Amino acid sequence: MKVWLSYGFLISAILLCSNAYAQERMGKAEKSFAKIGMKEGTRNVTVANDFGKKWKMRVNYPEHTKEANSLIIALHWAGGGDTFREFNDCLVVPGLEFLNPIIVSPEGENQLWSSANNEDKVLSVVTNAKKYWNVDSNKIAVVGYSNGGNGSWYFAEKYPGMFSAAIPMASAYALTKKIDIPVYVIHGQQDELFDIARTEKWVNQTKEKGSEVIFKAADGLSHYEACAYIELLKEAGEWLEQKWKEQ
Repeated sequence: MKVWLSYGFLISAILLCSNAYAQERMGKAEKSFAKIGMKEGTRNVTVANDFGKKWKMRVNYPEHTKEANSLIIALHWAGGGDTFREFNDCLVVPGLEFLNPIIVSPEGENQLWSSANNEDKVLSVVTNAKKYWNVDSNKIAVVGYSNGGNGSWYFAEKYPGMFSAAIPMASAYALTKKIDIPVYVIHGQQDELFDIARTEKWVNQTKEKGSEVIFKAADGLSHYEACAYIELLKEAGEWLEQKWKEQ
């Protein structure tokens, strides 16, 4: 009996040491993400990068199902503070919740989404979501408006193996080469910040290179009424749903 007890204690000690070693090997970003959990509903979550810098993201986690969830990375327009929350709640969730996805809206801290800081956030979220959440790696899309729209183009261009589709809204991204994932572009006809003709020109240039891009002009909408794009985003969501079915 003593031998079996000693053996049991030895195994427990080895497992504890192995777990502690694994925790040490994990970066700070992964450690903070691993603590989030798959809690149904919408909430703000504070995580950290590998240097220990803390930042927030808004997470909308759907009802639990046996099937793996799709994942939407939502990039907000320019701004700091609670901009990520407003963008998530007024546009992205109403527009795309019918897909029953996990929606993550990181804060951009008044920076471009192509900045090293924000690029690291997006890559960290996608990588760790696939590891710790029930995510279908073939159903990950990036969505954004204005600054976030340009960010959507950026990640679609640079990381086509990570994302299966992109939905940039109110964007101005000069792309003249082929992009390897399908893109659904939404742009207000009255956009006073990013001229629609210029954006459509760039869309046509990348289409000529072989890109699969849909361009949707939003009749009467300006740049500064983003939350009025809900129905247009729903249409894009239906397109996205079909693309995922075709995979």
